[in-house]
Amino acid sequence: MPKLLRFMVLGALAIIPVIARAGQTVLILNSQPGDYVGQGVQQTFTPSDGTFTVTPAGRGGVEVLFHTPSYDHFWLLFFGPPDSHKFVINEYEGAQRFAFHSPTLPGIDVGGACNRDTGRFLVSELVFNPDGSVARLAIDFEQHCEGAPPALYGSVRYNSAIKIVPRLGLGSAYALKGNAGNSDSQVILALSMPASSPITVQYTTTDGTALAGKDYVATSGTVTFPPGITAIPVTIPIIGDRLARGSKSFHVQMSNALGAIFGVKTASVKILDPNGPVTLLSMYGQPGDYINPDQLLLTTQDGTFTPSRSGNNGVTTFIQTQDLWSASFVAPNNAVLSKGVYLNAQRYPFQASGLPGLNIDGAGRGCNTLSGNFNVLQAVYDATTGSVKSLSVDFEQHCEAAAPALFGSLRLNAKWRQISVTNAIVDSTQGTATFTVTLNPASPTSVSVQFSTANGTAIAGIDYAGLTEQVAFSPGETEKTVVVPLLNPSPGNRFYGRLAAPSGAPLWTNQGSATF
Repeated sequence: MPKLLRFMVLGALAIIPVIARAGQTVLILNSQPGDYVGQGVQQTFTPSDGTFTVTPAGRGGVEVLFHTPSYDHFWLLFFGPPDSHKFVINEYEGAQRFAFHSPTLPGIDVGGACNRDTGRFLVSELVFNPDGSVARLAIDFEQHCEGAPPALYGSVRYNSAIKIVPRLGLGSAYALKGNAGNSDSQVILALSMPASSPITVQYTTTDGTALAGKDYVATSGTVTFPPGITAIPVTIPIIGDRLARGSKSFHVQMSNALGAIFGVKTASVKILDPNGPVTLLSMYGQPGDYINPDQLLLTTQDGTFTPSRSGNNGVTTFIQTQDLWSASFVAPNNAVLSKGVYLNAQRYPFQASGLPGLNIDGAGRGCNTLSGNFNVLQAVYDATTGSVKSLSVDFEQHCEAAAPALFGSLRLNAKWRQISVTNAIVDSTQGTATFTVTLNPASPTSVSVQFSTANGTAIAGIDYAGLTEQVAFSPGETEKTVVVPLLNPSPGNRFYGRLAAPSGAPLWTNQGSATF
């Protein structure tokens, strides 16, 4: 762990504003108590303390290296954009550990001491020389080690005149469109560093390809950052329907800031439409399943999907997020994987002769032996290259002959049937919050899912009557309602309705909110 060269214990969270002079180079690290990397203190390093080297890094990012002449103080920092994105002035939300971050998310790593980093960073200046070397750089960042609440805040300036003061930014996001009613999307309004006094800013939505009143609910308001708070989520309702209209985007813009200047004022929200061809992996593991004992939904916004044909005519798809997942499906006797039900599958590539092969693993977890079944609903290959054009598979996998199952659906540019839940319609007069659970399209067989309430600011037994119930769709049914009694409606209170344990169809939007 780096020793302290010079530091000030700030007690609270606030960074003392520093004015970066023209061409100044400085590294400031402001660590909260409990942060593993920074050890709860502030450190400041300038060229008078040692050597700074800033260079391009892999995956389109930059590397910042500082060390003293004796190397008793050594810091290595990495920042990078999502793969295939140019590194530009922007607010980068949802950053993961560089260079193990998902290809669709930004990367951050300060200190190299964490197995998993999460955080955000604001790039205010990034200029390259003609030979590709870094000429000027200004980045403010927030990093959380191993997902812990204590943060390491900091600022890097390299030949930069950008002031080290709190700056407002917001990052792009994506949302899931439901089949009816409204569902929630969230955009994070962020400060580049903690402030010592309150900061306010206004925000509003504007149309892009998505239109207010048709695709989302126009939303505006004012938020206040209390001292020490660096991120505030803003909720924007997404309007659901059963039409396949494709993914669309709208914008969120900030204005009229008091107490801070703007870094990035505008971001976009992409609405993912589940009702046309999609590419995703949706899984639910029963309690006790080793691979994924919970709900997992991965879309092309979470990572990249790379299908390939195996030598025995099966299909293996790699899903690269911060973790690597793979899904393999192989027909018996090296037959071409095609439409049909495949029973008594064993672990690929070790399945017995004459049996199908199956293997779903990821995040460092896999089965030594497995059994299961899968149903190929569609498999389309390019007539010339043989590559996968479209694939639709539902599966059930049991790890190590255990009873708990992993159920899931893989879609590669294919349609699917899914279950969603809306935000509740609150009737204060009747004292009810009514959630709608939808299935789209209708199924020729029975489908079910578990609905349960979860506390937010509203508490079960005090503000509303908590419940858990099974929601069943008979063949042809597409919509069910769940009514939750309200006990003590208080303005602004919120709780949630959540879906789990689907049978007969996978989950899409698995949470709705009730605000009263």
